[in-house]
Amino acid sequence: MEILYVLSDYFTGRPKPCMNGWGQKYLTINPNGFVLPCPTAWEISSLAFDTVREKSLAWIWEASESFNRFRGTEWMPEPCRSCPRKEIDFGGCRCQAALLTGDAANTDPACEFSPHYRLVREAVQDGATGSGIEDLVFRKNPSL
Repeated sequence: MEILYVLSDYFTGRPKPCMNGWGQKYLTINPNGFVLPCPTAWEISSLAFDTVREKSLAWIWEASESFNRFRGTEWMPEPCRSCPRKEIDFGGCRCQAALLTGDAANTDPACEFSPHYRLVREAVQDGATGSGIEDLVFRKNPSL
């Protein structure tokens, strides 16, 4: 057995490459037939996702707005646009940016150069001191 441990990007100051680049290598088809660029992309409310019930998988991969919105580097804001790591981390996680800043197009707040980096630093600090835990909302199955 091999146990892999990946240090969270919250502690490194650099984002991890989301799915090795949004819409570059991977896709997820959920049980309803919706095709997502990553398993949690559904959390990005500003995107509309296509279903294999209405469009071909090839069309979704090549032409859909959801796959093309964050593909490549042209979409990136500063500081990502001029960062030498932009082709390595691809701007980080779009879902993380959306959930923490309200806009999936923002620089991933796990990056030390993000204007929203303080959100991650404060969360890490609160986690280390134990404060703020009462403010967290956990998603649970109500039947458990």
